[in-house]
Amino acid sequence: MTVATLFTYPMTISTDVILFLVLPLLVSVAIVYKTIRVKNIRRLPLEIGILIGYMVAGLVALGVGLWLVQEYWP
Repeated sequence: MTVATLFTYPMTISTDVILFLVLPLLVSVAIVYKTIRVKNIRRLPLEIGILIGYMVAGLVALGVGLWLVQEYWP
């Protein structure tokens, strides 16, 4: 399969796999953001881990909130 046919006929991915693709996206965003913003380079891994935790918790809270609205909104 060449690159041209990949864009013409995209692969189908299930919803479960798409949710797991969010994690590498969060990690890459956290690495780039904290590499630019961190003041002490020794704290970089800790800061990246904390930011990933914040983003995952925020997405879970957002997902639960949207699910509650969908299920129980009149």
